[in-house]
Amino acid sequence: MRKINLSNDSKRDAEVAFGTTFSRKSPIYKTADGNRSQSERRVKVTMATDTDALVAKYGDGLADALIANDPDVDMEQFGLKVEGLKKVYLTQNGKVAYGVSLNEHILLPDGTEKEVRPESSTAANIALDGVPIRWTGKMIPRDKAMRMFMFKKSYQVQHVNGLTYDFLYDMAKKLSDANSMMLLGGGPKGVAPLVMAANGTPYRAFLEGRVDGDKYALILRLTNMELKAIES
Repeated sequence: MRKINLSNDSKRDAEVAFGTTFSRKSPIYKTADGNRSQSERRVKVTMATDTDALVAKYGDGLADALIANDPDVDMEQFGLKVEGLKKVYLTQNGKVAYGVSLNEHILLPDGTEKEVRPESSTAANIALDGVPIRWTGKMIPRDKAMRMFMFKKSYQVQHVNGLTYDFLYDMAKKLSDANSMMLLGGGPKGVAPLVMAANGTPYRAFLEGRVDGDKYALILRLTNMELKAIES
């Protein structure tokens, strides 16, 4: 499991583990004769045989062309095994594009485009050698948070020794007793969204706690989408 440096409401921090504890066995697929199947990438269409290229070439006569001579199948390349793929960007004419600049589109709750800006690179801010992830002091009732945000990722925070067990259990109990979730913050001021990986999505992070006797669950929930009613 990965590790983070997490601080509590008393500004005491400790190195703890986090990750997903849910696991599901992958199904085993077999052929009709009982042999284990293997996945392979095969060529289905080429630049000349995809739908847009055929429509541009034949127009309204595409249906007749498909019946007459199957222009959607390249007999030389169809079914070839594909290996060592690399991602490239294409122009509208299907040519390789060079010097590509990526833009970020900001949308309003009703789907209207609000802003277009150059995509920026972001650095992860959960590294162990950085500042700890902090409690902001802003608590939100658990049921209210579940209605306000769409949580996209959840991680379980776990202790790595006896001392961090007490450290995390105390957190979980405080949150459980308050039936609330605590907003966490990163960065030097402890208020920045969390970025889990380089050039990753900034997420608002909430900590949820549950206890059952001497057992606890401390869940880190991440969201980048707030649910708002659309004004009519």
